[in-house]
Amino acid sequence: MVHFWFDIAVVYTHFYYLIIVVAGLWYGRRAILVALLFGAIHIADTYLITGVISPDALIRACMFVTVALIIGMTVEQSDRYRDQLIARNRDLMDANTRLESSQNAFLTANKKLNLLSSITRHDIKNQLLALMGFIELAKAKTTDSDLLHFIEREETAALTIQQQIEFTKNYEDIGVRAPQWQDIGMHINALGSLIPPGRITVSVDVHGLEVFADPLLEKVFENLFDNSRRHGERVRHISISTLQYGLDYVALVYEDDGIGIHEGDKDRIFERGFGKNTGFGLFLTREILAITGLTIKESGVYGQGARFEILVPKGKYRFSNSKEKDGK
Repeated sequence: MVHFWFDIAVVYTHFYYLIIVVAGLWYGRRAILVALLFGAIHIADTYLITGVISPDALIRACMFVTVALIIGMTVEQSDRYRDQLIARNRDLMDANTRLESSQNAFLTANKKLNLLSSITRHDIKNQLLALMGFIELAKAKTTDSDLLHFIEREETAALTIQQQIEFTKNYEDIGVRAPQWQDIGMHINALGSLIPPGRITVSVDVHGLEVFADPLLEKVFENLFDNSRRHGERVRHISISTLQYGLDYVALVYEDDGIGIHEGDKDRIFERGFGKNTGFGLFLTREILAITGLTIKESGVYGQGARFEILVPKGKYRFSNSKEKDGK
């Protein structure tokens, strides 16, 4: 009627768009019905005024329907995405609940296994202590050289069992506690007591390096120091430094000036059981580092000393001064 009395041809139809958009937001594609109603009203008004159905009126009516269709489809698609997101969030919450339940069950089982292992290890150590005592008595009372030789072999076997039992204590703790950021300098300085005073000097140049690793990381350096003492033969100096490999890795470099490692043994030294003692030290070292994706290799020259490189990938190292150290 406003159109008819005031001869307004365009402006009033803009209000139709507003109503159509609101209807689309509320009712989705059902807003097309509203658009058809307003399109019919517009065509009828135009016909009453002009006596003809103009192309302009038809095009405007089609625009009403098009706008309703686009808004309605967009809203319905958005609602589907929202429902999918809600369903996925619900699935994730269920999965998290199951994961927490499984994790708690795993932790409980792990505690029970560790307790059983601890009790068993304690009992074995007690029996070994008694066995060592009887071996010492047998040695003291035996004068037969052949028999004494067999007793000494028994003593060696008992000592090996004792070392293996100690290894199981360390190995069962790998991966039990969450990895954490650890100051390399503090770890190395804390192990100074392992180095005989006056016989071996140690230099440390790690510039505030922190590494994200298993809490047993200190065992890595303990094993490397022990390896130098036991097998280096002539070690007088140990150095620990860092080396930057581009932007992807930092290498923590451990070097000594001992006899070094034969080329053919460089890969085998990390295998379980390889070596003159228990053969667990460097194997344990590799396992501890592998928890957070760190690797270790031996790159020294035989006759000039051992050189171990611990490769720490990007994201697993940082410097306490928040500045990257330049590679040299």
